Amino acid sequence: ELIIDNADKAIAAACRATGLTVNDYTAAPVYFSEGQNGAHEWLIEFQQVPADVSPFAEALDAALKEANSDYEAKRHKDIALRGPQVVAVAAGSFERWLQSKGKLGGQHKVPRLSNDRTVLEEVAAFLRRTTEA
Repeated sequence: ELIIDNADKAIAAACRATGLTVNDYTAAPVYFSEGQNGAHEWLIEFQQVPADVSPFAEALDAALKEANSDYEAKRHKDIALRGPQVVAVAAGSFERWLQSKGKLGGQHKVPRLSNDRTVLEEVAAFLRRTTEA
């Protein structure tokens, strides 16, 4: 099980490894399905969206393995978990989502880690609606 401290440190390490800047993020489980192990999906707001998120995802995975032995054991040969699925979103995305919910500023923050997909799906749907408009 990931904790926010592990996630924050892993994000910082992946930023150092790739030279990218992350403004905010949220992560949620990708559930096991037939023939597919679970994973974590990361919706990550980059200061500048990279053309290829693979190097960042690999650095994030390596940092999470280093920070969390349980994660490392589950990732070993993809036995229980596949690598992180990183979806890059543009700067300002999370702020727009919070604003749409009337939760801008003060104590309102993007939930970082969730045990279900509610927040991630809500943010992703909001971004699809507002970018297609």
